[in-house]
Amino acid sequence: NQIIQHNQRAGVIVSSGDLALQGVTRHQAGNYTCTASNVEGDGDSNVVELKVMYKPICRADQKKIYGVARNEAAEILCEVDAFPPPENFKWSFNNTAETFDMPQSGFRAHSAQGSTLTYTPVKEMDFGTIMCWADNNVGQQKEPCVFHLIAAGKPEMPSNCTVVNQTSDSLEVYCIEGFDGGLRQWFLLEIFDQQTATLQANISSKYPVISVNGLDSGRFFKMFMYAVNVRGRSEPVLLEGYTLKAAEKQTVALTSYKGSQTNIELTPILSVGIFVGILVAIVCIGIGTIAALKLRSHKQQQKYQHQNQRFSRPDNLQIKDKSSLPLSHTEDSRYDEKKNDEKNPDVVPYKEVDGEYKQKSATQTPSGHLSTTSEAEISCKATNDERVLYQSNN
Repeated sequence: NQIIQHNQRAGVIVSSGDLALQGVTRHQAGNYTCTASNVEGDGDSNVVELKVMYKPICRADQKKIYGVARNEAAEILCEVDAFPPPENFKWSFNNTAETFDMPQSGFRAHSAQGSTLTYTPVKEMDFGTIMCWADNNVGQQKEPCVFHLIAAGKPEMPSNCTVVNQTSDSLEVYCIEGFDGGLRQWFLLEIFDQQTATLQANISSKYPVISVNGLDSGRFFKMFMYAVNVRGRSEPVLLEGYTLKAAEKQTVALTSYKGSQTNIELTPILSVGIFVGILVAIVCIGIGTIAALKLRSHKQQQKYQHQNQRFSRPDNLQIKDKSSLPLSHTEDSRYDEKKNDEKNPDVVPYKEVDGEYKQKSATQTPSGHLSTTSEAEISCKATNDERVLYQSNN
């Protein structure tokens, strides 16, 4: 079913309750129905059949070439499409020398839409072109149906042949058919072993596609493809093909811890499984190695960061005033201390007596300087050739 849409340019005019078709052709013939719709549902009208009258035209997909031998009758069928059906048919013959109409006794009605001509060529000039016309109440057919009558012969050899779907015991041959010689044809495939030249298969088919099974594996073949009809067979198409080698079975002997041997059959599936297992194991080892190296590198990096944090000053730690830090001097810095004492008049020098330091008389120090400085108690002891000076402010 097809919904008719309004298309004024194409000559289809749809109004509320009418349909107008302008320039009607035979393709618009058929049954028409009008459908109305509202909130309650749809309603269909009665069916109106539209019949379009037209002259006969030659029906497509007819056999166009007929091959016969001399003194052999050929049955040529001519079919047309027309409404109303054709009333009369007309046949004519044409070759390079003459054209003439066939007598009505030579053809008969085949059906309401066709006619069959019986024609027997006797000599070479009887082969040529045969034409058919039909007429009805509308008029006579404009373009005739054309048929070619040729001397029957062998068919043409197939073309574009290829060998496909080759397995360990089968293969398939695919070709394109040629001219059948005017007769019904079929196809023949012969397969020979290339090494021994013995016939392996002989298969015929209606179509130029032939599948062959049951062949020996791992063999090379020479093949011949023919087209055949009652007049003979065509020239062969030479092909070469082969079957795949079957997977060989291997066995290995495994020795158990008790000394007994066990034979395990290595089939192709088992071999593939072993290979896949080895491959997976290698991949897992590689992934594990990479992960271990990355973990080791990460640990070393954390160790270095921890060491740097131990020897570095935290950001929130403030530097204290030098005066609040204890002073520590070794013997190596004794020379610097004496030098500083000579330059600083506010520090009271000491003298070492019997391993101890005694304070000099206060009168040796200018009183003006002592009055401006805070009082200090200084004690110093020498222990193991190492002297430490402690100063405490009162």
